[in-house]
Amino acid sequence: MIQPGSLRPRVFVVAILAVAVLAASCSSSTLSTHNGVASRSTPTRNTSALGVEPPPPIVPHPFGKLNCSPLYGIRFCKGGFVNGRDLRVPSFDGVPLSADLALPPTGRGPFPLLVLLHGFGESKAEFETSVNDGSLDDVTMASQGWAVLMYTARGFGSSCGTPASRAGTPACSKGWIQLADQRYEIRDTQYLAGELVDEGLVKPNIAVAGVSYGAGQSLELATLKNRMRLTNGKLVPFVSPRLHVPMSVAGAYAMWPWEDLVTALAPNGHLATASYTPAASDISPFGVAKQSWVKLLYAVAKGAYLSPPGVDPQTDLTTWYHEFMAGEPYSALDAHALSILQKYKSSIGIPLPPGGPAPTAIQSGWTDSLFPVSEALHYANRINAAGDHTTLLMMFDDVGHGWAQDKPADTAYTNKAGIAFLNAVVRGLGRPLTGVAVIPQTCPKTAPSGPPVTGPSLSALQHGRLVLNGPRPQTVTSNGGNPTTSQALNPAGSAPLCNPLPPSSAPGTAIYNRQVGKHSVTLLGAVSVSAKLHITGNYPELVARLWDVSPGGTRQIVAMGIYRPTANQRASTNPRSVANEDVTFQLNPNEYTFAAAHNIQLQLVGSNAPYFRKSNGTFTIGVSNLTASIPLR
Repeated sequence: MIQPGSLRPRVFVVAILAVAVLAASCSSSTLSTHNGVASRSTPTRNTSALGVEPPPPIVPHPFGKLNCSPLYGIRFCKGGFVNGRDLRVPSFDGVPLSADLALPPTGRGPFPLLVLLHGFGESKAEFETSVNDGSLDDVTMASQGWAVLMYTARGFGSSCGTPASRAGTPACSKGWIQLADQRYEIRDTQYLAGELVDEGLVKPNIAVAGVSYGAGQSLELATLKNRMRLTNGKLVPFVSPRLHVPMSVAGAYAMWPWEDLVTALAPNGHLATASYTPAASDISPFGVAKQSWVKLLYAVAKGAYLSPPGVDPQTDLTTWYHEFMAGEPYSALDAHALSILQKYKSSIGIPLPPGGPAPTAIQSGWTDSLFPVSEALHYANRINAAGDHTTLLMMFDDVGHGWAQDKPADTAYTNKAGIAFLNAVVRGLGRPLTGVAVIPQTCPKTAPSGPPVTGPSLSALQHGRLVLNGPRPQTVTSNGGNPTTSQALNPAGSAPLCNPLPPSSAPGTAIYNRQVGKHSVTLLGAVSVSAKLHITGNYPELVARLWDVSPGGTRQIVAMGIYRPTANQRASTNPRSVANEDVTFQLNPNEYTFAAAHNIQLQLVGSNAPYFRKSNGTFTIGVSNLTASIPLR
C-alpha cells in the first residue's frame, strides 16, 4: 500500500537565512489556549520577505468553520447547528450537511481519514461515543490516529431532513433523500473528504465504513475507488474540489450491505451464491417485494425529507413505493424504478475499475432477512469473475437486521477484525486477514456462537452434501399454507428467531423430509433446490422454508428463499394459463447444526405474507422430481 505524503509543502531555508531568522526571533515560547485546546506558540515573525508561507495553525478549523476541543481523550470538532449558529457544510451542489470530525488528541496532520456512514433513518451521532471501547466509533478510531468524519446524509436530520433544518435555507429545497445515489449521496462523501484534503488535514487515500444504509454506500465507494459519478451519470477522476488532488478509496468495511438493491428488496430467486449472477438476471423476471421490510423503510423515509411525487424521476420514492407495492401486473414505471436502483443506487451498477474495487471487508448476518449473506457473495463473485485481485475479507455471523440475534461476542470479533483490516490496507499496519471467517449460528440467543472458522473461500470450508429427494409429485397453491406460521416468520416484526414453532400442517403445501442419523450435521452455505414445475394460473411465486424439526415436533426456522418463475408472469396470463418450467434456485445461506435424530424439513408454500408480498394472481404449482442439495461443513 502506497502511503501518500503530506500535501503541506515543506520549507527548506538555506543555512544563512535560517540563522538570521533564528537570531531575529529568539525569545521564550508561551503556552496559549485557543477554543479550549492548549498549544505551544512562538512570537509571530514576518516570513513573507523570505517567500515562505507560515505553517498552518496547530488548532485546525475543519471546513473553515468548525472549532475543535478536547473531549473524551480526542479532539472533537462539532458541526451542524451549534449554539444557535449554522455550521453545516455546503456540499458540491450547495446542500448543507451536518458534519462532525474527530481528530487524534495531538498533531496537525495530515491524518489518515475514515468516513463513517450511518444507517437508514439514523444520523452522524450513530458512531459518536464517549469511550475508547474497541468498537468502530469516533473515540476508538481517533485514539488510534485516524481523523474520523461523521455526517448526516442529505434528507435526514439536520441535513435538510426536518422542517426546522430547511427553514430559511433555500439550498435545502432539493436536499431530499437520494437513496445512496452515486451522483449525490456518494459524491457528498467524496466532496467532504476532498475538502479536508485541500485543507491539509487528511491524506488523499481514504477509508470508508458503514452499517446497513452506510454499508451499501461503502461498497459503492469501494467500487468507484478513484472515480466520481457526476449528476449527468458520467464517471470522472476522484479529485479534491479546490486543489484537484487525486484521491482514492484505499479501504472499506461494510457491515450488513447490499450489492444490488433489487435483489435485496425484491428478490426473484435467480441469484446464485457460488457463481457470478449478472445484473440483468436480478431484474428479469420481476421479483417479489419484501413487503414488511419495504413498508418499514418507507415509513422511516416519510419521517425525513422525500421529493414530492412526480418531481424527481430519479428518486421518486413515494410514487415508486405505491406503484411497486400494488403488485402484479408490473408497469413501465416499475421497470424504470428497478433500473435506477441498480444503476445509480447499488454497487452492481458501477463498472469495475482497473484492478478491481478497493480492499474491502464485509460483515453479513446468516440470519439477516433484509440484506442476507447472498448480497456479500454477489459482490465477491462479480469481482472474482472479472479476474480482479481485490483484497477481500468476508465475515458471516449472527449480527444484522432481523432475524439476526446480534450476539455481543460476534460483534466484538468482527469489530476487531474489521478495524485491523482498515489499519492494514490503508496505513500498512500489519497484514490484513483475507478470505472468509464464519461464526456458526446457535439457539437460543444466550447460547454462545460457535468458534470462528476461517478459510480462503466459503466453498473451501464445505465438505460433502446431504441430498433430500422428492420424486413424488406434490402441489402448492396460492392460497395454501398456514397464515399463522407466515405471520410468526415476519422478520420486520417482533418474532424472535429462536422461538420454536409448534407442528403445523396445511393444504396447498409441499413437504420433504430427511432424518438426521446418529451424528449431527452442519449446514454451511445455501441449500439449492431443483425441480420440475407444472404451473396453472398467473403471477406464481414459490417460497421455500428450511426447518429443524425436533423429535418432539417443534420447528426452528433455519433458512428461507423465494423464487419467481419466468412462466405466466405477463399481464395477458389468466387463472387458466398453463406452463412447465425446470427450475433451480437457492435459499439464503446459513451455518447451522442439526442435532442427531432431528428432522431436516423443506417446505414449499405459495405465500409467506407479510414478509414477502402475496401475489395478485391465483395459481397452482405441481412440483415433481425435486432434489435439495444441502452443503455441509
